[in-house]
Amino acid sequence: MQIRTDLAQEAHEIALGAGELPGVKTSRRRFGALWADVAEVTDENGSRALGKPVGTYVTLDVGRLWQDGVEEFRGKVLALRDALRFILPDVPGPVLVAGLGNRLVTADAVGPLAVDSLIVTRHVKKERPGLFGSLGLSEVCALCPGVLGQTGIESADVLKNLCLSLSPAFVVAVDALAARRVKRLATTVQLSDSGISPGSGVGNARAPLDRETLGCEVICIGVPTVVDAATLALDCLGETLADSERLAPLIEHAGLNFFVTPKETDSIMKSMGTLIGGALNLALNPKLDYDTMLSLAAC
Repeated sequence: MQIRTDLAQEAHEIALGAGELPGVKTSRRRFGALWADVAEVTDENGSRALGKPVGTYVTLDVGRLWQDGVEEFRGKVLALRDALRFILPDVPGPVLVAGLGNRLVTADAVGPLAVDSLIVTRHVKKERPGLFGSLGLSEVCALCPGVLGQTGIESADVLKNLCLSLSPAFVVAVDALAARRVKRLATTVQLSDSGISPGSGVGNARAPLDRETLGCEVICIGVPTVVDAATLALDCLGETLADSERLAPLIEHAGLNFFVTPKETDSIMKSMGTLIGGALNLALNPKLDYDTMLSLAAC
């Protein structure tokens, strides 16, 4: 039975059962007050072992941030900022942020909610270049392309044409992911520079967003917001082979392959959107301090 996860750290933990993983380098790094697991997939051997494209994956443990006080939350925004600076390409030019997902489905709304907290400036540079220069901010624009069922258009097609028009230095895509472990639901943020396939976490993969399709680097920020009911059951049962064999025929029956999300999802998604939007504001605008960022953004 396939174990579903979008997290490179979980894929690495699962794959280690087969022995050493050539083409995968792992390490631990500290960003501000938080620790992160870093996995570097260096070649095709590592890509096959993890089921992930070649690239760098940073998995930051942010904990139950929706329960944090003001100072704790501030520390996590700054930690995510540092992690983003570690993985963002050092390329001057405009940045396009894409908030992927369906705003009307709470567990899938983290992308649009992050864009809500973003400081966008491209229009200021175009209309008021003198003001833009005095602000000392980077050129940032953003879009929430919706999902295929809402628009009839692939997100990849929307962003590809937008990239042809805007020629961004790179794209930052924010999306919801699926986790293998319940403990990682909404407590982990994964950063990667390898692109993303929207919808893959729930078995509904769309056209990929990567350098090949968009013509520029694509940095991904993902938050696990759902877990497959089958893997949830395995998590509880202990994941033995016998358990898997008993569950497999049940899962095949119609109506049993659900996705589960935490009961506090509304509060969680708002906190996650604010966390990611605030961290992006600081990472993309190095001269901006935290308090000034709050006064300019809708955080």
